[in-house]
Amino acid sequence: MKFNINPEYYKQKKDLIEELNYYKSVILKKINDGEINSATEKVNSAKILIEEHQDSFDLEKQRLEFSDLRDKITIELQKYRIIYQRRFNNLLKERLNESNLENFSKLLAMLKNDIDHNLDKYNLMDISASISNYFRFIKKIYEILSCYKVLNYHDASGKIFDFVRDIKSEDFPNLKVLISSIYKNLINNRLFEFSRDCDKLSLSDLSKRLSINQKRLLDYIALLKNQYKSPIKDYIPTTQEVIFKHPEL
Repeated sequence: MKFNINPEYYKQKKDLIEELNYYKSVILKKINDGEINSATEKVNSAKILIEEHQDSFDLEKQRLEFSDLRDKITIELQKYRIIYQRRFNNLLKERLNESNLENFSKLLAMLKNDIDHNLDKYNLMDISASISNYFRFIKKIYEILSCYKVLNYHDASGKIFDFVRDIKSEDFPNLKVLISSIYKNLINNRLFEFSRDCDKLSLSDLSKRLSINQKRLLDYIALLKNQYKSPIKDYIPTTQEVIFKHPEL
C-alpha cells in the first residue's frame, strides 16, 4: 500500500519549525541579555505564528516550548523587580534625621533614576510611582523644617498634623519615625522658649499654647521631665502647674 506524500507539506512544516527555532534562539539570547520586554514580544510573535498554522501542522511540541519560554520570562522579570523592590525597601529601613535627610534623598534619587531608565524593560512603573510618592512626603518635610527653623511653631505644628494624616495609610516607616522626632524637637524648642520667659504655666495654658490636648501633654511631660536636658522641672498635679527649669546662661 502506497501513501501519497506531499513534498510541499513537509517543506512548509520544515520551514515553519526552522523559523520557530530561530525565534527560540533569539528569545533565549534576549532573556540572557536582560531584554525582557523584547523577549516577550518575540514569544508573542511566535505564538501567533503557531496559532496561524495549528490547523495545518502538528505544532504541540513547539506550543509547549514557547509556553515554557513565557514562564521563564515571567520568572526573570520577577527577579529583576525583586532586586529593585529590595533596594527601595532597604532604603525605607534607613534611620533618618534632619542631618542625613539630604544625603538619603540623593541615594533615593539615584535609585529612581536607575528604575526610570529600566521602567518599561522590567515593568517597574509601580515601584517608580511609589518612590515619587515618597519624594512628595520628603518635600513636605522640608516645608515643615523651613517653618520649624524660623521658630514658626503653629505653622510647623499644623503642617506636621497634616503630614501625619496624609502618611498614615502609606508604608513609609522611616518617614513616620522622622516626623515624630521633628515634632518632639519642635515641642522641646517651644518649651525652652517658655522656660526663658516664665517659671511656670498652668497645664491648660500650656496646652493652648502648644495646641495639644491636656491628656496628651501630660503623657509627654511625664516622659520629658526625666530627661537630662529637659526644659521641664516638674508637674504639680494638685495645682495643675508645669514648673520650668531655669535656662543655662
